[in-house]
Amino acid sequence: MITPALSCAFLLLATLLLAIPVVRGSLPARDRPSLRLPNETYPLLYRLHISSDIHQGTLLFSGNATIDVAIRQSTNEIVLHAKNLTNIQITVRQLTGSDVDGGWEVVDDLTHTLNQDAAFLIIHPRENYQAFEAGQRYRLEILYTAIMKSKPMGLYYMDYRDEQSNRTVYVAATQSEPTYARLIFPCYDEPGFKSNFSIKLTHGNSHTAISNMPVKEVFSHGDLTTTLFHPTPPMSTYLVAFVISNFERISETFRGVTQSIYSSPSTKEKGQTALKNAVRTVAAFEDYFGISYPLLKLDHVALKKNYGAAMENWGLITFKEVNLLQQDSEDVHKRVMDKITQNHEIAHQWFGNLVSPEWWTYAWMNEGFATYFSYVITDLLYPEDKVMDIFEADEADSAYSYNSFFDVRPMSSYVEKEKDIMAAFDIITYKRAACVIKMFHHAFRQKIFVRSISRFLEKYRYSVANELNLFDALQAELQEDEYFSNQVWVSRIRDIMLSWTHSEWMPIVLVTRNYENNSITFNQRSIHSKDELWWIPLNFATAQTPSFEDTQVDLFMPPQAQYSVTLEDLKLQLGGRDWIIMNKQQTGFYHVHYDTDNLRAIARQLQTNHSLIHPVNRAALFRDLKPLIEHNEMEKVDVLFEMLKYMEYEEDMLPWNQVADTIEFLRRNLFGTASENLFNEFVRRLVNPIFRRLFLDPATDHTSKSALDAGLVILQMACLADSQECLEYTRRFAKEYIFKKINLTIDFDYYATYDTVLCMGMKYLSDRDFYAVIDKMQAADRNTVYYDDLIYSLRCTQSHRHLLYYLEVLLGENSTHLILSDPEAMMYLSYVFKSNLAARPVIWQYIDRNYKLLCRSPNFVEHFNQIAEFVPRQQRPQFERLRQAIASHMKLESLSTIEELIESNSVLVGKKGKISENFLDKFQQQIHNWLIREVPPEAAKSDAILAASLSVANGSSRPQGILKEATRVVRSALRSIDSSFYR
Repeated sequence: MITPALSCAFLLLATLLLAIPVVRGSLPARDRPSLRLPNETYPLLYRLHISSDIHQGTLLFSGNATIDVAIRQSTNEIVLHAKNLTNIQITVRQLTGSDVDGGWEVVDDLTHTLNQDAAFLIIHPRENYQAFEAGQRYRLEILYTAIMKSKPMGLYYMDYRDEQSNRTVYVAATQSEPTYARLIFPCYDEPGFKSNFSIKLTHGNSHTAISNMPVKEVFSHGDLTTTLFHPTPPMSTYLVAFVISNFERISETFRGVTQSIYSSPSTKEKGQTALKNAVRTVAAFEDYFGISYPLLKLDHVALKKNYGAAMENWGLITFKEVNLLQQDSEDVHKRVMDKITQNHEIAHQWFGNLVSPEWWTYAWMNEGFATYFSYVITDLLYPEDKVMDIFEADEADSAYSYNSFFDVRPMSSYVEKEKDIMAAFDIITYKRAACVIKMFHHAFRQKIFVRSISRFLEKYRYSVANELNLFDALQAELQEDEYFSNQVWVSRIRDIMLSWTHSEWMPIVLVTRNYENNSITFNQRSIHSKDELWWIPLNFATAQTPSFEDTQVDLFMPPQAQYSVTLEDLKLQLGGRDWIIMNKQQTGFYHVHYDTDNLRAIARQLQTNHSLIHPVNRAALFRDLKPLIEHNEMEKVDVLFEMLKYMEYEEDMLPWNQVADTIEFLRRNLFGTASENLFNEFVRRLVNPIFRRLFLDPATDHTSKSALDAGLVILQMACLADSQECLEYTRRFAKEYIFKKINLTIDFDYYATYDTVLCMGMKYLSDRDFYAVIDKMQAADRNTVYYDDLIYSLRCTQSHRHLLYYLEVLLGENSTHLILSDPEAMMYLSYVFKSNLAARPVIWQYIDRNYKLLCRSPNFVEHFNQIAEFVPRQQRPQFERLRQAIASHMKLESLSTIEELIESNSVLVGKKGKISENFLDKFQQQIHNWLIREVPPEAAKSDAILAASLSVANGSSRPQGILKEATRVVRSALRSIDSSFYR
C-alpha cells in the first residue's frame, strides 16, 4: 500500500506506452467519422488546477489543465476531449532533454479547433503539416472557464440548509464517469488513456477540499485556500474526483489505510456504522484476493445529490446521503442493501480502478465483478443477513426476467456515442454479468477462480485490460490445477467464456432421461429463437446423492444443439423413480427443463421431504418452469400442481417469490371459470400457514417495514385468494386508516406496500361502507395524500355496482373530482382495466354507456386500442358493434385523436386475451379434474367475502401517501406489467 512516486509512475507509463498498440491513424481534423480519440498521442501527466468560489454560491469556475503528452506516431494534430468549456487559451511547449521537467521550447505556429459533435479539442498547425514527430514530448497548458450545473455531471453544485447557522451552504462535487471528465477539464476522456494526476484546488477558507489522494500542502491567501494533493497512480479520467464543502469527517486507520466518512456537520455521527463497515470490507477484499488496497486513504462522502446511489472514484467514493448514513435503519432490507452498495463501490477500487477496461465494451468487467463480489464479501462479513438470498431475489431475478421480456445485447458490445456509452450501464452490465461471473466462480472452484482473478489484477495493475486478458489469466490458473489440467476443455477457456460474453440471450437446457438405456440427452437452445449455442457447465444432484454443496462443473455441454451421455460416464446411480436435478444452487445462468417423469419424481420428493432439495433449487424449479407455463409449452399441467402441493410446508421466501408469479398467472387465467373457487381454496391451503406465521404470530412484529416488505408477496397472494384471515387483517388497517387516520407504521414510506394493504382491505365492502368511504373522499382536502389514497385504493373493489359508481365519480361528466389531468384520467382507466380483473366487464360497460363523453379526450383512442387487445373471443361481436359506434361518433363530431382507432379486423384485437384462451383450451379440463380430486367442493365456498363493517372516527394524517407520486408511477407501472398475465 504505497503511493507511487512521480518518477516511478513515469517509468510505468513508459512501459505501458510500448505495450499499447496503435489501432487508428489520424484523420482530417474536421472530417472524422469516428468518435474515438486517435492513438498517436498519449498523456503522461496532468497538472490540474481548479479555482472556485462555490462557497459564495458562484457557479463559474476557472481551470488550468497542464498536460504532458508523448507522441507515439508522427501526426499533424493532438486531439483531446473538451465539452462546454469556454475562453480556452492554449500554450504548447516542446519538452527537451532527458528529464520531462528539463528544458522546453514554445511552439507558436499552432491553433486549435473545437469539434462540438465529437466534443474534440484539436490542436494543429495553422498550415497543415506533420508538426508532431514520433518520440517527442509536449506540454499543453490549457486555460479555460466553465459553469457548474445542478445536474450531477462533470463539476456540479448542490446546497443545503445548515441547521446551526440557518444559512444556505453550497457544495461542489464531481461526476466523471463515463464521459463527464471533459466537462471539468480538457483530457483524453477514454478509459484506455491512463495517466498520473496532480490536482490543486483553490476555494474559500470556509470550505475544505478533498480529492483522490491525500493532501500534500495547504496554502492560505486572504479569503482563499489552495489545497494541493499528492499525485495519483496511473488512472483513467473517469475516476478523477474532488469535493469542495464545509463537511466534517470521522476517521479510522487500519493496515495503513485511513478511511473517512464526510458529511454535513449535523449528520457527522450518522456515519459510524458505514465507517466500521468500510474498514472491515477493505480488509476483507485484501484478504480475499491477496492484493492490498494501493492508496493511503479512502474517503466516503455523503452528498445531497449524486449520480446514482454512489460512484467509485479511486480514493474518494461519493454517495447519495440516504445510501451512506442510514445503515442503522430499522428497515432490515435497506440496512443490508446500503452495506452492499458501499461494498460495491469498495470492490471497484480493484475492479475498474486498479485495472480498468480497455474500452466501454468491457464495462461488465467493472460492474459485473463489483456487483457479484460485493455480495460475496458482504455475505462473509454478515452471514446472518443471508446476503446471497438477496442476490437471487434482487440481481438474478432481474437478469433472468430481462432475458425473457426485453431486447438484449451481448455483455461485450461495442459502443461509441456518449448516449450509447451511458446506455451500456444496464441490467446486462451489472446483473447478467454478475450471474455469469458467479457461474464460473463456482464451476471452476471458488479458490481457483479467485487465484486467477488475483493473477489478472496483479498483471494489469495500473493498466487497462480486455476480456481476453481476463480469460487467459483464468486458463493459466486452471492449467496449473491437478484436476482441471486433465479436462479436455481446459485449453478452450477463451471459447467457453466468449460463448457467454458474446451471446445476446441465455440458454435453456432440456434434460431428458432415457429410462431404457440409462442415458441422458441434453438439448440446448436460446430462450428466444436465435441461433446461439454455449459451452454450459453442468452439475447434478440425485435422489441417491442428494448433495447440493459441491457446485463445480461435472460436465461441460459443448456448443451443440444436442448432447447425450450415459449415467456411467457421469458416475451417477439412478433408479427408474429417482429424480435428478441439474445446476446445483442455481449457480449456472440458464434455465433447466425436465421431462415429465422426472418432474413427477421431484414432486414426490417435495411432498415427502422438501428440505432434501436446496432452497435455491426449490425456487429455481419454479423459476425455470415459468417460461413453459406462460407460453403453454408444458406437456402436463397437473405435474405443476403436484409440485405446488408441498408449498403449505415451505417457510423459505426464495421459493415463495418464484411461486407467486406462477400462482398469479394461474389465478388470472382461471378467473371467471368453473375452476376459480376451487383454485382459490387450493391457494389458501398453501399460503395460509406462512401468512399466519408472518402476520398473525404474536412473536412476529408483523407491522414492521421489514416484515411487510418480506411478506408482501404472501399477503397479496393470500388476499387475492380470498383468505378470510388476510382480508380481515388488511380490512382492519384500512378501517383504522380511512376512518381514524391511524398509520400502518409511524414512519412507513413504501407506498407500494401501503397500497397493497389498503387495496386488499377495500376489496369487499358493503354498500354502507363503500358509500361511507366515498363520503370521506368528498369531504377530504384534495391537496392531501389521504384524499389520493382513498381514490387509489377504491379501484380494488370487486362489486360491479361500486366500480361503476367509482368510475362515474372519477370520470363522469358531472364529476367535480378532477384529481387527474385528461391524459392521466385515460391512462388510469387503462390501468384499472389491467390491474383489476373484476373491473374489465364493468369498464366495457362504462365505455359503452359513455363513449361520447370519453371521445372528447384526444388520449381515449390510445387507451381504447390497448384494452382492445384483451377482448375475449366470445365478446368479439359486441366489441365490433362498440368500435363502430365510436368510429361513427368521432367522424360525425370531427374529433381528432393522437392514434388511429383500431380496426375491427386488426390482428391486435384480442391478441393478449388469446394467451389465456389458448391456455384454457389446452389445460382447463386437466386443471379442473385435478382440483376436483384435490379440493373438496364444499371447501371451495369462500367465506372470505363476508364484509366487515368499518366504523367511523377521526384522527391524524399520514405523512406519506400512496398517490403522492401516482400520476408519475402509473405510466411505468403499465409498461412493467407482464401482459401475458392478463386475459
